[in-house]
Amino acid sequence: MKYMLHVITALLLTFMVSGCAVDAELSPEQDALIQNQAEVYTQVSMWMEKNHVYGTNYSRGFLIPINSKVRLLKADSKEIVFEYNGQEVTYLVYTKYTHANTSQMLKRLFAKKPVDLSKYKHAKAIKHGNVLIGMTKDEVLLARGYPPFHETPSLKANNWKYWHHRFSTAIVVFKNDKVLGVRGII
Repeated sequence: MKYMLHVITALLLTFMVSGCAVDAELSPEQDALIQNQAEVYTQVSMWMEKNHVYGTNYSRGFLIPINSKVRLLKADSKEIVFEYNGQEVTYLVYTKYTHANTSQMLKRLFAKKPVDLSKYKHAKAIKHGNVLIGMTKDEVLLARGYPPFHETPSLKANNWKYWHHRFSTAIVVFKNDKVLGVRGII
């Protein structure tokens, strides 16, 4: 009985300690950025609705443009919280749809330096979150972010599916890695 009590106590302590961690999947560098509430730059455009950005990458609400300076506040397995223009914003990771964990999303979304847009032909459209005919796949990623993995499992595909909101989708059609057209509201 005493042995069982020790085992249960050890299990409870292990559970409690692991529950207190910020996020076990973060790299030491990412953990330091969060702990120091570091200022970083957005690496893609994203849309905020009611102080939330959805991992499903809806294009509804207020645009947070690429290269926006933000302050990382906290992160766990379900969300990344950052400050943008004095507002606290919660990015909902949605690993089910993104096939990326918090650490991977931090790498996709934020960096210490802004993206050098001078090397892109459609830099102005990228800054405004717009997708134009003739854009490269890289330019679309910067302007619109990553398409949800559950409908676009490979960035090598010629059709990328995005959501405007829960009930409205768009397909970006590529030919030779450039946008040929868009079907729907992007």
